[in-house]
Amino acid sequence: MKVIKIASVAVAALVGVGSAVAFAEDCAGGVCALGAKAGATCVAAPKEAVVNTEGLATLIQSKVPLKLFDARSGKYDDGQRIPGAQQLSADADEAVITTAIPDKSALVVTYCAGVKCPASKALADRLKKLGYSNVIEYPQGIAGWLEAGKAVDKK
Repeated sequence: MKVIKIASVAVAALVGVGSAVAFAEDCAGGVCALGAKAGATCVAAPKEAVVNTEGLATLIQSKVPLKLFDARSGKYDDGQRIPGAQQLSADADEAVITTAIPDKSALVVTYCAGVKCPASKALADRLKKLGYSNVIEYPQGIAGWLEAGKAVDKK
């Protein structure tokens, strides 16, 4: 059984439950290797991991170590960033990606303009193909972040 190692607060933000949650690829009847821990709940790992606005805000506020990337580029990049985000496009050179994310098990969140923008999914898919194991997409993107009244940085 392979367990995806994500900080418990990150997992809680993703699934919207208490902090005692374990993601595992194979959970038989809700019990997995981590299920034996006091009060832990076992949740099957999603193939397409996404986070909503409040979940992402929780991750950022909790100081969980994560890499946050805005996948917009060229004319689509208006310079507004979710605090702590860096720009990284899906077509970036592999060396650029490796420099930006040296640890392939790091928690990585991608986003772009909004739900109709394909760039964040393209970046998330590229990272997974390169072997990154904890990649989450924030599909609401900068539009959802701003709509929720959250602060942005400007480059």
